[in-house]
Amino acid sequence: YYFCWTFENTRMRASKTFFFILSVLLLLGIISLCFPKEGIDFGSGRLYFPTLEDILAERPGHSTTAAQRMKEMEESLQIKRRQDSAYYDSLAFYTHFFQHHPARIHLPDNDREFLKDLFERFDACRKQNEIIHILHYGDSQIEGDRITGYIRQKMQEKFGGEGPGLLPAVQPIPSFSVAQTASEHIERYIISGNLQNKLPSRRYGALGQVGMVADESFISVQVRNWKQTFENVRTFRKVRLFVGRPDAHFKADLIVPGRPVARQRVKDRKAPAGVLTWDLDEPAKKFTLKLHGSGEVYGMAVDGASGIAVDNIPFRGSSGTFFTAMDSTVLGAMLRELNTQLILLEFGGNMTPVLRNAKAIENYKQQMSRQIALLKRLCPGAKILLIGPADMSTKVNGKLQTYPRLAEMTEALKEAALQQHAAFWNMYEVMGGENSMVDWVKNTPPLAAPDYIHFSPKGAERIAGLFCESLFVYYDYYRFIKERKEEIQQ
Repeated sequence: YYFCWTFENTRMRASKTFFFILSVLLLLGIISLCFPKEGIDFGSGRLYFPTLEDILAERPGHSTTAAQRMKEMEESLQIKRRQDSAYYDSLAFYTHFFQHHPARIHLPDNDREFLKDLFERFDACRKQNEIIHILHYGDSQIEGDRITGYIRQKMQEKFGGEGPGLLPAVQPIPSFSVAQTASEHIERYIISGNLQNKLPSRRYGALGQVGMVADESFISVQVRNWKQTFENVRTFRKVRLFVGRPDAHFKADLIVPGRPVARQRVKDRKAPAGVLTWDLDEPAKKFTLKLHGSGEVYGMAVDGASGIAVDNIPFRGSSGTFFTAMDSTVLGAMLRELNTQLILLEFGGNMTPVLRNAKAIENYKQQMSRQIALLKRLCPGAKILLIGPADMSTKVNGKLQTYPRLAEMTEALKEAALQQHAAFWNMYEVMGGENSMVDWVKNTPPLAAPDYIHFSPKGAERIAGLFCESLFVYYDYYRFIKERKEEIQQ
C-alpha cells in the first residue's frame, strides 16, 4: 500500500511539473508573439525579447570550426610550394589566388609587381650586409609582441636577421620577447593615450614615444628565454640608440657582460635624430646603456648584423590617426635612418564600436588616408600595407554577432589604402567574415579571448601565419617570373 501511494504521489508531482513547464513555455511564446521587434524603452536602455523566428533559427556561425577553416586556408596557401607544375598551370594558380583568395593582398591598380622592389631588397640585404626594418604599428591586438613576433621569426628565417628590433627607452607593457628596466626618473611621453602625457614639441620619433633623460640614467634590456619566445629574437649583434637634442656633454656607455665598456657620443647634435652605434663581435643576449647628460631618447634598434628587423609598435586604444600629430622632421629622419622598407598599419578595431553611420566611416577613411599619405611622403622608398581589423562581436538583440558596421568600415579602409597607392590585407575576411569571432572563441583550444575582440596567443600566431603565407605567395610569384625571364634571356 505504501509503495502504491508513493508511486501515485510521484506521478502526480511529475504531471504538475510537466504542466507547469508547458504553461511557462506557452506564456513565453505568447510574449514573444506580442513583444515589439524593435523593443521597448526601459530606463536608460532598451529591452528586447527574442521572436519565435530568432529562437528557432540556426545560431550564427559556420558549419565548420575555426580550426578547420584555418587549416583549409593554410593548405590552400601552400599549394604552389608543393607542386611542380607546368608554367601555365602555375600562372593559373597565381591568377586565381590574386583575384579570388580570401587571404590575398589587395594591390593598388591590381599591379602584381607592386611588391617587386621590396622583394629585391629582401633578397639582397644579407649579401649587401644591410639591415632592413619592417615597422608593425597596431593597437592592443599586437601588444606584448603578439602577431609581430611570429611575422619577425618567419621573415628572419627566410631572409636572415635576428634580434627584437626597435625598443622604447621605457616599456611598461610586458613582452614575450624582451624584458626591460630603466631609471625611474626617465620621463615617458607617448603620442597616443593619456592627454596629460603629451609632449608639447611633438618630437616622438618612429616609436611614437620618447624618454626624457637627464644627468645619470640607465636602460637595461635582456631577451627572454621563455617557451613562447621565438628563436631568432634571442640574440642580437648590433645596438643603435636614437637621440635628439643632446646637451654638449651627452654620452652613452654600452655594457655587455664579459666585454669592455664601449662609449659613444653623438657626432651631430643638431641632427633631428642622432644615432649612436655599437657593432658586436659575438651575439649577445643582454646589455645596459648608461647615459650621461640630458636629451630625448626616441628608442633603440636591437638587431642582427644584417637581414630583416621587424618592430612591434603597439598603441592601446588607438585608431591609428596619430602620425599627422607628430613632428614630421624627427619621424622622417628616424624612418630613413632605420632603412624602413615596409610599414604595416593594423588599425580599425577601436573605431568599430563608435562608427554608427556612413558619415563617420567616411571621416575615418579620410583620416587614415592622410596618415598613409604622410608616411609615403616621409619615407617614399617604403611600401605601406594596411591591415584591416579582426572580426569583433557584440550583443545584438541579446545574441553575439559581428558589429553592425564592421564590414562596411573594412571596405572603407581598403579604399583608403588603394587610393593612396598602398596595399590592403582583409583580416576580417581571412578569419571567416561575419560572426567568425564567435567560432574563434569557442574553438578548442580557444583562438580568441572571451572578450570576443582580441586573439589568444595561439590565435595571434594563426592569423600571423596566414599573413606570412599570403605574403610569401607574392614572393613566390616574384621569383617565378624572375626565373622565367632569366630562362628566356639565356
